[in-house]
Amino acid sequence: MINLKNKKILVLGATGSIGKSTAIKLSQLGAKVVIQGRNKTKLEQIYSQLSGEGHYSIEFDISNLDKLDELINLSVNFDNEKLTGLVYCIGIMPIRPMKSTKSDFLHETMVINYYAFVEMVRLYSDKRVSDGGSIVAISSYSSINGDKGQLAYAASKSAIDSSVIVMSKELYSKNIRVNAIRPAIVRGEETNIDLLPTSIKVTVDRMKIGLIDPNILAEQIAFLISDYSSGVYGRCFDVKGYLS
Repeated sequence: MINLKNKKILVLGATGSIGKSTAIKLSQLGAKVVIQGRNKTKLEQIYSQLSGEGHYSIEFDISNLDKLDELINLSVNFDNEKLTGLVYCIGIMPIRPMKSTKSDFLHETMVINYYAFVEMVRLYSDKRVSDGGSIVAISSYSSINGDKGQLAYAASKSAIDSSVIVMSKELYSKNIRVNAIRPAIVRGEETNIDLLPTSIKVTVDRMKIGLIDPNILAEQIAFLISDYSSGVYGRCFDVKGYLS
C-alpha cells in the first residue's frame, strides 16, 4: 500500500468531487493535508472526514491571482513545515457557443483553470515553500477532444497539458515532478445521468465504464504524489475507458 507518512500535501479545490476524494484518500494514506476551497461549510464537512491529525483548512478564492502568495504562506506557516506536494483540482466547465465566446469569457475561464495553476506551481517551487516533491493537475479529455461549446474549457485544459511538460523540464533541478490526469466524464456527488445532455450520454456510452468514480482518480493522484512514481515527469494520464 502507498504510504504518505511525512508528506504534507496542499489540495486546491477540495470542495469539488475529485478534490474531496483526493483529500480524504491522501489523509488515509498518512499524509498531512491542507485543503482549500471557497465554501466554508463544505470545507468544514470535508475536514471532519480526514483521517489522522495535523491537517489544515483554508477558505480562499483562487481567482485572486495577486494574493495567491498569501494562500501558499498560510499553507506553510501554520505548522512551519514545507510542502511536499500540490494537487490542483480546481476548474470550471462553462459551456458557450463560439459566437458568444468573447475575450472576457475566455479570460475568466483561463484565470481559474490555468493562470492560477501556473502561479501556484511558481510559488510552490520557491525553496522557502518546498524542497521538491510532486505536483498533480486535473486536466480533461476535452483538452484533446473537446465538444461543441467547450472552446474556452478545452483551451484551458490543453494549456495545462502542454505546461506540465515545460514545468517538469524547468523544475527537474529542484527535484519537483509535475504531471496531469486527463479524465473523461467524472461522476459528481449529485450527478443524475438521466438528466445529462444527449451528447454527454453518448460519450458515456462510448466509454463503456460509466461515469468515472472520483475515488479512482484519487488513488491515481496518490500514486503520482507518492515516491512510487519518482521516475514520472511531464506526463498526462488518460482516464477515459474505451474512448479513442
